[in-house]
Amino acid sequence: MKKYRSLFIKIFVSVLLFYFILSKVDKDILLANLNLLDKRFIPLIIGLLVSNYVVSSVRWKSLLVHKNSAGITVKYLTSLYFIGSFFNNFMPTSMGGDVYKIYALGKKIDSKSDAFAATFMERFTGMFVLILISYFGLVKTFDFWLGQLPQYISENTFFLLVFKFLLFFGFWIGCIVAVSSLKFLSKKIKILEKLYNSFLVYKGKYQILSWSLITSLIVQLISIFTQYFIFTALGANVPLNHALFVLPVITLAGFFIPSLNGLGVQDALYVQFFGLVGVSSELALSASVLYHLARLSVSLIGGILYAMDKDK
Repeated sequence: MKKYRSLFIKIFVSVLLFYFILSKVDKDILLANLNLLDKRFIPLIIGLLVSNYVVSSVRWKSLLVHKNSAGITVKYLTSLYFIGSFFNNFMPTSMGGDVYKIYALGKKIDSKSDAFAATFMERFTGMFVLILISYFGLVKTFDFWLGQLPQYISENTFFLLVFKFLLFFGFWIGCIVAVSSLKFLSKKIKILEKLYNSFLVYKGKYQILSWSLITSLIVQLISIFTQYFIFTALGANVPLNHALFVLPVITLAGFFIPSLNGLGVQDALYVQFFGLVGVSSELALSASVLYHLARLSVSLIGGILYAMDKDK
């Protein structure tokens, strides 16, 4: 009875989240755009979301090369992925569910530092590929984006140079600083030493890292086309080059800006970025809400798995 009570509570909370999302938009506009939705795309969109978690779990498994991790299966990691997606609905940023994934995996392999390293690398390789994909879209639409800059930047040679430099190299500079800082601090702080040693396991593992990048490419393309097909299902004609740039940017923003699984952040950026190519605010907002609802629907699987997990 206790198990079913827990299941009821988690499903009830998820239903409340649906209501919370709907309360933030104009229902008349949303319903009008929902009538435009081509229902034939729904199974495709849900299927892509599910396959995203499965392929991500395959990537995660490939990075689990630490002690005591040999017995961890893709099935178990997929379960954690769904549960993590469920927790993303309640925790700050769209990476909030990783806290649970690290805790559960760390408990399973008896090492929080190894679990953190594998989970971080799983996320980082995805972000690495996400940045590269955004470059493709950026190169194709670079003149367009330069035209969106404030005049005081576009007409100042120095500011424009700094903007271009940070746009293309800011992420990599941040990575170098982060790795250097961890290496330095690991010599002074015991817990960071264990964490640094867990990351050192990947040194020279080129085959594993290459496979992780390949699966990351598949994951990110699935994510991008899931959102692109939502616009298509609503009848919006969004240039693919534009989507290849702005959708990775919106995803990255969801990683770092505190929100309930991107709620609010994603919506605002959809309206801003897709408005630049002629998509109305109402239609962009409707596409964003539909993406929220699709992810939230799939995350209910994680709520059920968490409620039924006797080892949590």
